[in-house]
Formats: sequence, C-alpha cells, structure tokens
Amino acid sequence: MKKYSQKTMEEVADSYQYLFEKIMKDNRKDLAPFVLSFREQLLKEEKLRSYSDLIAIDILYFYSVNNAEEPRKGREAANEAFKVLTSRETTLEKDEILSAYLQLAEVFNYLEDVDKERICYDKASYFAFLLKNKEKSIFAKEREIKLVWRYEESERANLFPKYEEMAMQFGLTEAKRLLALESEKPLRIHDPIETNPLFPKIIDRVNYELKQYFDSHKDEFSIARYNEKKHQFLLKYGIDWKEPA
Repeated sequence: MKKYSQKTMEEVADSYQYLFEKIMKDNRKDLAPFVLSFREQLLKEEKLRSYSDLIAIDILYFYSVNNAEEPRKGREAANEAFKVLTSRETTLEKDEILSAYLQLAEVFNYLEDVDKERICYDKASYFAFLLKNKEKSIFAKEREIKLVWRYEESERANLFPKYEEMAMQFGLTEAKRLLALESEKPLRIHDPIETNPLFPKIIDRVNYELKQYFDSHKDEFSIARYNEKKHQFLLKYGIDWKEPA
C-alpha cells in the first residue's frame, strides 16, 4: 500500500474517532452510509495502514447498522471482518490479531453465530499465548469450552480442546482445571433452535428488536425478562423458542 503523510494519517484517525464516538457512545442511527463511504475512500486512495484498520472499520459498520434498522447488513460486515482477519493473520501484528478476534467474538455472540464465536475465542487464546498473556489466553479458552456445550452431544467430543494441547499451553494444573469444564455441564447447553434454517434469517431482526425494547425499558431488564421478550419476538416469526435448560 502507498505511503502517505503524517498529516493524512492524523486526518484518517480523527475521522475514524469521530465516527466511533458518535456510533458507539451516542448511538447515532444515521452514520452507516458515512462509514461505508469512509471505507471505500480509504481503499480507493490506499490510505489504510494495515488490514487491522479495515477490520476495525467493518466492526464499526456492524455497530452503525445495528443502531439503524439494518441488522442483516451488520452480519455481512462481521463476516467480512472475519474473512479479512483469518486470511491476513501472517500480515498483522500479534496484538492486533488478538484484539480483533476478541472484538469479533463479542460481535458473533450478539449475532448468535456459535461457530464463528468459538473459532474467535480459540484463535484469541492461541495468540494471547504467543504474546505471553496468560490471563487472556485462559479467559478465551474458557469461553471456547463453554461454547462447545452449545453443539449437539455427538459433535462435542471433536470440538473440546485436547488435554495435551492445554497442558503445553497452560501447564498441568491449569489444564486439569480447564479439562474439568468439559465434563461440568453448564446452564447454557445445546439449543436445537440454532440448527433451524430459519433461525439465522430472523435472529438479527429479533436481536435488534430486543435492543430497541430494552433501550426504552431499562428498568425492566433481567435475564428472565430478556428471555421472555425473546420468546415473544421469535414467536412472531414462527419459532417457538424456549430458554435452554
């Protein structure tokens, strides 16, 4: 990519920071077109410093369309960021990769895309290990293990991290503790509704409706109330969802 002046770099950073503040803190609903235009301009003029900037803009676009009534576009942006990240690992700094995978894990958690969320935490744990950040590496591995429980029982054995790998990464004591998580069934286990082909087509809209509702009814929020409203909203689209045991 072309080199450009320090002044131009500062202008790009300022533009991104402005959009970030308005979208993430002020919940502006009208800025998605500006983020997309900003992204296209940077690509056209070759002003991106690295692919991590592109990933950051795609994640920002996800949040901008999530503020507006275009949640499906948010899923497309998240998938694009994931595609860039997984294909450019060798060209990015390890700390950039770690940060991006952790951010995307949160995004895919919101989108209820269990496959990509699990992959993100698996990758984040590995890169945190390479950076000698044991705390983040263990945190990500714990999240990965808990997500495996969201799969059907027949799939779990092949998805749970292997003891030998965890022992090499974390040591024997920590590996034994993590291994115990693979046999202690958590509250959140496999939800058959996630394999319904209709589910990914409507969950973005339902998540948006839930966000809008609880933004307007903050005093009502509780896990029980959230699940009650989620059941109600999904039922409108023909899915009789119940909170997993």
